[in-house]
Amino acid sequence: MIDEFYINGIHWNVQWTNPSNPILVDRTNVLTCAVTDPETMTIYLSDRLKGEFLNHVLIHELGHCVMFSYGLVNEIHRMCKKRFWIEMEEFCANLLADYGRQIFGIAYSVLGEQAIHVVPYHMEKLVA
Repeated sequence: MIDEFYINGIHWNVQWTNPSNPILVDRTNVLTCAVTDPETMTIYLSDRLKGEFLNHVLIHELGHCVMFSYGLVNEIHRMCKKRFWIEMEEFCANLLADYGRQIFGIAYSVLGEQAIHVVPYHMEKLVA
């Protein structure tokens, strides 16, 4: 497994931590299983995350990385009232985590064999 990656030329780190580590307290003051910190450019993940739940959480956190790396957070803030900023950021990250595989799965179904050349390229652009 890797512990660092780039999105839009920005270096990000992945750090596994104890589930009771205060670093996992989010902006709403809730202890969570993962947090993305745009100041340290780090995804912090509970070392108890496993299997499908880990996959889901990681995709969610990568969504935050994409939002920060491409300046999309500013766009989100521009389009909704301040009291909804965090909720809307979470909604966008959840959209990727909840439906991303379905979207790319349908793309594979529609594009057939050609998808092997198109879908991974676009996914790679998101995290390269």
